[in-house]
Amino acid sequence: MNRQKFVRPAITLAVLSLSSFFPSGSAAVAKSLAAPVLPLNVDFRFVPEYLEQSISDDPRYARIEALLDGDGCHVILLDKTSDREAFYSSSKRRVDALTASGSDAYVTPIEFKTPSPTDASPTFFIRFRDRFGNEISWKFVAGTILAHASPKVISRTVDSGVIFLYTPRRAPSVDGTKLTIAGRGYPPKPVQPDNAPGAFYAIDMTLAEIMPGTELWEVESSPEDFVQAAKWHLAGGGGRQRTLFVKELSGPGASIEQVDARDPDAPRVVLNLVQVNDGYELRSVSMETHFNTLWIFFGPALPLPAHQAADKRVVTFTVAENEQENLASGKLEVRRAIDVEHALWCFDRPSFARGITLETGVNLISSIRAQANSVTENRSAKSPLEH
Repeated sequence: MNRQKFVRPAITLAVLSLSSFFPSGSAAVAKSLAAPVLPLNVDFRFVPEYLEQSISDDPRYARIEALLDGDGCHVILLDKTSDREAFYSSSKRRVDALTASGSDAYVTPIEFKTPSPTDASPTFFIRFRDRFGNEISWKFVAGTILAHASPKVISRTVDSGVIFLYTPRRAPSVDGTKLTIAGRGYPPKPVQPDNAPGAFYAIDMTLAEIMPGTELWEVESSPEDFVQAAKWHLAGGGGRQRTLFVKELSGPGASIEQVDARDPDAPRVVLNLVQVNDGYELRSVSMETHFNTLWIFFGPALPLPAHQAADKRVVTFTVAENEQENLASGKLEVRRAIDVEHALWCFDRPSFARGITLETGVNLISSIRAQANSVTENRSAKSPLEH
């Protein structure tokens, strides 16, 4: 709704003072700050225990993975016919969250047994049925844990994205490991070209993914001033709720913390940015979980979505985790329209990712409630001459 319907000449000066910060737009835009939302689709998770085995000659599957945590056992199968991963879990919460983000996820009963502390060789048993009805059973016997396994990070592509497994403490499989799919057995593959074993067990692992896709967030409320503890509340698909708040101010720079209230597995996310006119530019973002930290650095700073922005620029990026200084690097081609931003990732490092491009982005919309609140504020901002 056009603000001219509510603004009389007597308060033109007040409107002009706002316009010096927000050049144009609706009342809803003028009375709120743009939300500093990342146009990046990055996931960073802690996995207490992890199993993986490559599959050499199955007609459908190329790899099986198991993640063991407080929610139980979750299994991932890489389907070579579609180059997509299928996620199986008995946790409806986990499946719903993955489905909302566009993943192939299925609620499935999974039978599993973990090793006894007295076992000389830790042995895991997993049994379930895939979405085609095939029974899959996996006996995994782990060898001796290497406290400084090399390489510490295993990198690969997955579902058109890039994934990093930080696994400095892991053990190779030993004799007795056996995967059976629909009655056919598959032994572990030998050591891979990147020196990672064909089958391994890892503890205290982190999983970092840069995935393609554009997220839609509804901005339910925004602050009027960029001050300490100012907050933005957003709602996303699948019932997601996100809060962004100003944690620390330092001149034009600020630290903003991102909290995903309904995702207990979400890392602690901090945005290091600088305010520029109606928007923000991101110098770096950090994600922390269980004393592990993933950083992405940008140079020059990465612009974030803004109410009045429509431009295009190129910035460089570097990804680091803990003591690993350059897991990935390359260039981002950033394209912005009003409250919309898309970034095209082009990798120089790791070497296998050269030539891979993936697109991430974010679309922001103002909720009806937020617009109504803003219009109400403008209606009440009458000068004495209007009464």
